[in-house]
Amino acid sequence: MSITVIAEVWRALKFEIDGSNLPDAAETLVNVLIENDFEPADIKEAFRRETEVMQALRDYNSQYEEEEFEEEDYEEDEDNEDDEW
Repeated sequence: MSITVIAEVWRALKFEIDGSNLPDAAETLVNVLIENDFEPADIKEAFRRETEVMQALRDYNSQYEEEEFEEEDYEEDEDNEDDEW
C-alpha cells in the first residue's frame, strides 16, 4: 500500500478518533509505518500537515537518536576494555 493512500485513510479516520486519543493513534501509526519499512522522510512528506503524526514522528526520531547514541557509548566502552588486555 502506498503512503499516499495511508495518509488519505488517516485523514478520513482521524475525525472518528476522540481528540484526546489522537496522539496515541498517531504514535501507533508512525510505529506501524516504520515497522513496515517506510522511511521517516517519506512519512514526513505524506503527513506534513498532520500535527499529531508530525509530533509522533519527532518523538520517534528523538528516541531513535537516543538509542543510537547509547549504542555508540556501549561500543566505545567495549573498545576501551579490549585495550586494557
